[in-house]
Amino acid sequence: MSAVERPSTETRDYYEVLGTEPSASTAELRTAFREAVLRHHPDRAPSSEVATRRTSILNRAWTELRDPVRRLHYDYDVEGGRQATLEWPLDEGEAPRRARRARVHRSEPAAPSQWHQPQWRSVAGFRVPAEVFMAGPGASERWIVENHITGEDWRVHDERYWLRFAARHYAERGRTDDAIGALERMVALRPQFSEIVDARLRDAYVASGEQLRGAMQFATIADTQPDGSAARRWAQRELRALLGEYRDRHVRRGRPAQRAENAELLLNFLESIGIEPSFTDYRAAIVAHRRAGNVGRAAELVERVMSAPLREPGRLFSLVQLLTEAGQLDRASLLLAAIARGDHPLALDSKVVHNPWRRIAAARARLAAARRRRGDGGGS
Repeated sequence: MSAVERPSTETRDYYEVLGTEPSASTAELRTAFREAVLRHHPDRAPSSEVATRRTSILNRAWTELRDPVRRLHYDYDVEGGRQATLEWPLDEGEAPRRARRARVHRSEPAAPSQWHQPQWRSVAGFRVPAEVFMAGPGASERWIVENHITGEDWRVHDERYWLRFAARHYAERGRTDDAIGALERMVALRPQFSEIVDARLRDAYVASGEQLRGAMQFATIADTQPDGSAARRWAQRELRALLGEYRDRHVRRGRPAQRAENAELLLNFLESIGIEPSFTDYRAAIVAHRRAGNVGRAAELVERVMSAPLREPGRLFSLVQLLTEAGQLDRASLLLAAIARGDHPLALDSKVVHNPWRRIAAARARLAAARRRRGDGGGS
């Protein structure tokens, strides 16, 4: 071989370089690599230049095939006849080997799968014809309503996707009772909690005016969730929000007699589900009973509030306002004077209560206005 003549080469894939088959295990590949490195070591080979090049090529092939992920990709290319190759140097006078027959991956046509049905598309859990699906979301919804919702009774359905779609369809058409019924049936099937949140139950109960029914539903949901969990806290917040809606709509508004009756209904409902009425609940009930002329019941509720433990100093100002609205003006004046004298030091601490002296001034102004409305300057 002359100084400028380079040795001849032949093209081999990585498995041919190591002298193995693609079916070889990792251990067999490692053994083949070690034997090939020893066999082609420069100290044993006729040509040190060829041996050095072969050692480098062996290392490249082994680096690629030792990694499971890279080998997987390489095997995929081998199946398709697209594998990378290396130029294997030949010794002087060495004849090229017979090329390995390339494997051609032929995919035989398989029988159509029963699950592959291109004529249908999935929309909100329903199978919709492909041509309807391609016409857009509006066309798909109309097709679902015509073929799956119209004429059906939600009471006989247990599919959550059906109930969810039907509830939205009923709500959009003013069928509030059916919408709530479908949603409650879906909740009874114990769906994932995210489905309950996405159902917007509170909005449905508010729209229908069924706040107490909704509060009972949320109380049931809360009881099914672990203590202290985020899901339980969410259900309790939704319950309180619905009760607040009921109080604002039915206890603070309407004819006096109806307001008083609704106030008692709210207090009894809270007692039935084991929740202590809030200060706001009591205050609304007291005002409702006074407007209805139920002075005795209003006074009873006032005593219940006044005897409750005081959890925060700022609540003293709320009690003054409550007594003022309940018509117990002398009692309100005595409590306000005690606050101003410092009998309740924390109530005057601006770090605990925001603007305590401004609140005292506002309470005095309300008391004076109440006395003027009653037309006296004396006791209650």
